[in-house]
Amino acid sequence: MPQTSEATVNAALADALRGKHPLWREALGVEQSDVFTENSALRPDIVVRPQNFQAVVLETEFAPARGVEADAAGRLGLTPAGCRPLEQVIAVRLPTALRSGQADLPTRVAEASYEYCVLSGDASAPGRWPRAGWRQGGLDDLARTMEQAMVSSRLIEEGMNVLEEAVYSATVAVERSAAADIILTGLGATLNQRPGTQTTRMAMTIIANAVIFQDSIASRHRLMSIRELVLKKQDEWDLAILQTWNHIIAEVNYWPVFSLAADLLERLPTQVANHILRFLVPAARTLVDLGVGSHQDLAGQMFQRLIADRKFLATFYTRPESATLLAELAVARLPVDWRNLAAYRALRVADLSCGTGTLLVAAYRALLSRHRLAGGDDRRLHRFMLERAIIAADIMPAAAHLCAAQLSSVHPAEGFDNTRVYTMPYGIGAGTEKNRGVAIGSLDLTAAGQTRSLFPTGQRQATGGGEAEVEDLELQHGSVDLVIMNPPFTRPTNHEIAEVPVPSFAGFSTTEDEQREMSERLAKIRSGLLAPGGHGNAGLASNFVDLAHAKVKPGGTVALVLPITFLQGASWDAARQLFATEYTDVLVVTVAAAGNTDRAFSADTGMAEALLVATKARKKDTPTGAALFVNLSRRPRSMVEASDLALLMPSLPTAGGGPLLIGEQRLGTWIRARLEDGGCAALREPALAEAMLALTDGALRLPRHPPGLKLPIAPLGALGQRGPLDRDIGNKHEGRPPFRGPFRILPVGGVPSYPVLWAHDAERERRMVVEPDREGLVRPGCDEAALSVWQTASTLHFTLDFQVNSQSLTASVTPAPCLGGRAWPSFRTTREEWIAPLALWSNSTLGLMAFWWLGSRQQQGRAITTISALPALPVLDVRTLRAEQLERAADIFAHFRTEPLRPANEAYRDEVRKALDRAVLVELMELPEDVLAPLDNLRLQWCAEPSVHGGKETAPGLAWERAA
Repeated sequence: MPQTSEATVNAALADALRGKHPLWREALGVEQSDVFTENSALRPDIVVRPQNFQAVVLETEFAPARGVEADAAGRLGLTPAGCRPLEQVIAVRLPTALRSGQADLPTRVAEASYEYCVLSGDASAPGRWPRAGWRQGGLDDLARTMEQAMVSSRLIEEGMNVLEEAVYSATVAVERSAAADIILTGLGATLNQRPGTQTTRMAMTIIANAVIFQDSIASRHRLMSIRELVLKKQDEWDLAILQTWNHIIAEVNYWPVFSLAADLLERLPTQVANHILRFLVPAARTLVDLGVGSHQDLAGQMFQRLIADRKFLATFYTRPESATLLAELAVARLPVDWRNLAAYRALRVADLSCGTGTLLVAAYRALLSRHRLAGGDDRRLHRFMLERAIIAADIMPAAAHLCAAQLSSVHPAEGFDNTRVYTMPYGIGAGTEKNRGVAIGSLDLTAAGQTRSLFPTGQRQATGGGEAEVEDLELQHGSVDLVIMNPPFTRPTNHEIAEVPVPSFAGFSTTEDEQREMSERLAKIRSGLLAPGGHGNAGLASNFVDLAHAKVKPGGTVALVLPITFLQGASWDAARQLFATEYTDVLVVTVAAAGNTDRAFSADTGMAEALLVATKARKKDTPTGAALFVNLSRRPRSMVEASDLALLMPSLPTAGGGPLLIGEQRLGTWIRARLEDGGCAALREPALAEAMLALTDGALRLPRHPPGLKLPIAPLGALGQRGPLDRDIGNKHEGRPPFRGPFRILPVGGVPSYPVLWAHDAERERRMVVEPDREGLVRPGCDEAALSVWQTASTLHFTLDFQVNSQSLTASVTPAPCLGGRAWPSFRTTREEWIAPLALWSNSTLGLMAFWWLGSRQQQGRAITTISALPALPVLDVRTLRAEQLERAADIFAHFRTEPLRPANEAYRDEVRKALDRAVLVELMELPEDVLAPLDNLRLQWCAEPSVHGGKETAPGLAWERAA
């Protein structure tokens, strides 16, 4: 049988790819010469050169294709005619089965599985995805990779710098103008927020964004382009731009993009307007020339950098790669026939905390990509999707404007009328009479299916150029197919920041009374829910969980960016229970890396986060509480990586755990467990999860050791009574009565009547016996209360805030009874002889791991629990110990009580800790000696976890890890 040539297969492959994207039908060439300006004789196997996107080249060769990578690398940096230099090239290994004749070749090419990798950067030392091995996938997977490779990261970064500099200069020009005070007040009124630098920067960004968008639609609607604008006199720019924008609004529409921008520009005196345009217009022209001005989220990214009010609004920007990962995971679950245009008419996708729309745009792109891959032209969907299918809301008018603009820019040449992008009422006087004039943004929708929009960018026009009528946001409960959000993380409670009574509602400079009224409004809404997941100590993100649950339909999908405390924090219990009992196919994605920022999917949050994707159960479904934990070694570094990860996760096995591999590159681990087993998150080694899950069930499961060993384990609360919350004991401030705690806490000044173990001092706590560091001074009139609190005094104390990479102990023993404190609450055991074995167990490696497993690991090298959660700590069930074992425990404790211990994360090299482990397991619990060698391995695995060492130099193998 004659064999098919590589050129013939390339032609068939190219023809199949043309049907996967409408832009490729005319822009994709095969085996062409005169492609590269540097070498016209060089013929790329397949090249796609879509207008306004990065060109992509595919180099192919039949497997084993030993030379295809070198060929692909050699194309990097070359310049296809009419394009910018190549940033990414895809090397493809064609299956040898395609060589066997040409019969049904188009079908075989369409159904084949390909091996490929993406090369990027410099030709002499290219980056490679995956780093080792080959990505395997079908034609759709290859097409997706090509789509992602069409986006230029270099140009986005370059454009960001241009835009940032222009907005900064324009802001300075406004603030230094003669009428600055009047102008700033006007800009603030237009954006519905307090005047100031933040507001001015937002205004300049919106104006710049509208100038860029105007250019992207200029040719289709016969409008003035930026090149035509710059030929005019600079002192006429503002008039020319305003005339153009008003024409667009009246005759073309695009109200969401141009209405707010025009209002802002009209607020500026002519001289000031032309001054700021001298910065913004050239920047817009540069961005257009770069080819990224009309289809990338540049203004959105810039907008997030400008927000100075992040502390309390928590409007953190979702990284584009993170947004792609979450959106692809979520959209893949939608039961939609992607070929059928009619199916999209029933589709509803909502982000009710949209910010600049990064997540929503990612979801929209994922939807459109699937229609393209099914052979459709996604431009036909654009108008309907923007007018009806996509719903967005935010409390910031500027954010809502940019969200609408980014959605519009997906197909800027396709017109539309209204959008469903809204600015929600927020504050006192913004709500309805029913709400007593109190509004809390999108959270008002939790209690109802409709609310008045304060300033909708999606206003509906009554006539072509007349007044626009305000449209209410209608979103009935159980009506949305996909709710995707990165909600604010702020907390409605305040124990730390005295000058801000209710941090969650402190944005926009609300007064103390306003904050309290808004908090009461939220509490009223929550009280009306059947089983709320929201909790005051968890923060507003938990209330947005309730909102998402209310709006998503049975069978629909919820996709959220949440703080990692969602997985283990006590205040998140109700939210976890909601997903465990009302949802199926729960997926949790975290990052197992050192450093808080490196474990975040958002930009600038400085805290670890989790991506949560879950399907709301239908009547026929039976939620089991099961979850898939995927723990990435790092955040996705590119759109290609994010997309490939999203495609891989749904195909993972239904039980167990293991490495997450693409090609031969290990990108993390996966673990199947219960959602309540939140310790499985952000974990690099699945063996640790296996060991800890077994331990909490009373079994000792060690690497390389046969199963079957038992250890009696019980919750700490079954063995005694925890002490009071520190605020019920006292504080260091004088204050005025009535006092919550009877004591004023002071440094020890002699022999105290009421000794207290209050605060952490790592160096003072290297040994299990710790002296009290404070004393309690009884406040006037509090003698009786002081005596009552003293009844909780004990010699045994447990930590709540365990800095694993600097502290040595999870339990300490004081020489005599004393009160607990903020760091060391007391615990009174039912029997005194239980104190020694509990202290020994808690400071053994398994005891340290048990606390780490229970605690929330939001910050690097740190495990935190609450005093209310402390009774759930898994400890040795000392009730099962015989009398001689209790005596043996007392002797062991006497030996180790003054032995210095290294910080917990150094347990792998701490000879005292190893000796303590032997004493507890072999001498006290009478386990065989052969458990010690596998325990050494488990101890090393634990110490190598990023959440344990937190990036410290004392981590085992950290230098090797950095080099890799």
